[in-house]
Amino acid sequence: WIKSNAEWWASNQIDDETFVQGIQYLITNGIMNIPETKSGESSGKKIPSWIKSNAEWWASNQIDDETFVQGIQYLITNGIMTV
Repeated sequence: WIKSNAEWWASNQIDDETFVQGIQYLITNGIMNIPETKSGESSGKKIPSWIKSNAEWWASNQIDDETFVQGIQYLITNGIMTV
């Protein structure tokens, strides 16, 4: 279902918060494994547009899971998303 969420988010059918909540759920429940990532302080920054492009490409299998996870790591490291 998360690939569906990624596709919906990339096409603006769901908002950033809903998408992030889905990712947080997957990480918290051990469904998505993120390599050890130091969390940055919450920055209040918006999610960069390239992350949305990554989500779209991941949902359509144009990039692999590892590449998508690197984008999620970026969000965590820069305090855009907390887990």
